[in-house]
Amino acid sequence: MSLPHHILDAEASGPTFEERFAPAFWGFSVSLLLFGVTTLQGYLYFTHYNDKLWVGLLAGGMITLDFISMGLISQSMYHYILPQFGSFAPLSAITPELTVECLISALLTFASQTYFAYQLFMIRRPGIVAKLTNLSVVILGTVGLGSGIGFAAMMFMFPEEVFANRNHTLAILAGISKGFAAAANIVATIAMCSFLTLSDTGLAETSNMLDTIMHFFVNRAVLVTVAQIGLLVTFFATSNHLWWLAFHIPTTKLYVTTFFAMLNARSSVPGQSAPGQVSSMIESANRGRGSAIRYAPHEKPEQFGDAYELDSPRLGDRELDSPRFAKGLESPRFANPAIYVTTTSTTAEI
Repeated sequence: MSLPHHILDAEASGPTFEERFAPAFWGFSVSLLLFGVTTLQGYLYFTHYNDKLWVGLLAGGMITLDFISMGLISQSMYHYILPQFGSFAPLSAITPELTVECLISALLTFASQTYFAYQLFMIRRPGIVAKLTNLSVVILGTVGLGSGIGFAAMMFMFPEEVFANRNHTLAILAGISKGFAAAANIVATIAMCSFLTLSDTGLAETSNMLDTIMHFFVNRAVLVTVAQIGLLVTFFATSNHLWWLAFHIPTTKLYVTTFFAMLNARSSVPGQSAPGQVSSMIESANRGRGSAIRYAPHEKPEQFGDAYELDSPRLGDRELDSPRFAKGLESPRFANPAIYVTTTSTTAEI
């Protein structure tokens, strides 16, 4: 069987076999390391936290898809390197396994960004700007997912036009997918840091908590955005080489690793000894700003007698020990154990 002309030309005048596959090999090595980190992070999460059902299912689905992705990448590396070692013939087409892995990568990227958008939503900043910001993150992530699915579909239909003689439509879909994913990361991180900055109360404990959270989100954004931009640049700048695989293979693992790091980071945030959503850390910080115990909107102070004293914006030690405060606690208002906490930026029921 004769080889395609572009394969023969590559063997005659292009880079050597080692130079051609070195980027893919090192990307594969980094992905193995990140997969080990993700496995450890997943173990720590499932053995230490008991979150909402949908969060647990999302975490389980992501680590399962990550495991499948690692197996598909390993099989593809075996196909390209070992059976015909030294030959460029396997590069005539992309493997079905690597095509499925690209689809899984799009799904994992979207899942991670959706959870990030959920954390933004849970901060519940008032105003149209915050709502539009949250919506833009969802839209950018959805467009990235749709174009990523289209990219994988084109790879299925034209497997010979991926590594060389690249299909024009495939290239456009790849650019949209990676570009919008990077944009979603940038917008979400800027919004998160802005919202957290506005929540700063000036108290040392609150400021330390917010600084820790912001450092985590910024570091996560730098990692995944650099990987996405590197993938985008190398995909178009080195169309006849495999440099883009050096970024593509580890990028999926970065999204999963940082997702579990986001879940597990709660135990390292000052003042957060109990498990809870990352957004609960932010709500805890917000509660420190002008907090007061208030009645629910439909309730009137006079219907509870002396309990109205609890509406004071500040309660000192003397008030807490006073008979009037104790009498207020005995009122029907506190038959329900919920406490309504109101701040300048958020309202929470605890």
